[in-house]
Amino acid sequence: MFVSDWQDVELMQDIEAATGEDLGSKRLLGKGKGKGKGKGKYPNLSNLKKSADTSRSRLENKVFNKGSMRRVSEVMTKIDSRKHEKFSNQFNYALN
Repeated sequence: MFVSDWQDVELMQDIEAATGEDLGSKRLLGKGKGKGKGKGKYPNLSNLKKSADTSRSRLENKVFNKGSMRRVSEVMTKIDSRKHEKFSNQFNYALN
């Protein structure tokens, strides 16, 4: 069987190592994924135990991050202290 240059297994493995992409050299060697179990009994059902990777969940992870919450609270306390210093000698604003 004739194998062309672009299907050379050693060349493909070198390129895979350099780029990190899967070019299918394992399939040519016969070491790739074989036939698996398949999708299962009900392939179109959603997995309820898997957490949803939505834009809302990704934003929640960034916004409610411990470090970001700490930074926001520090900034808000600085703003509050400046307001208190600015109006400290006026009774109406000093209590807020």
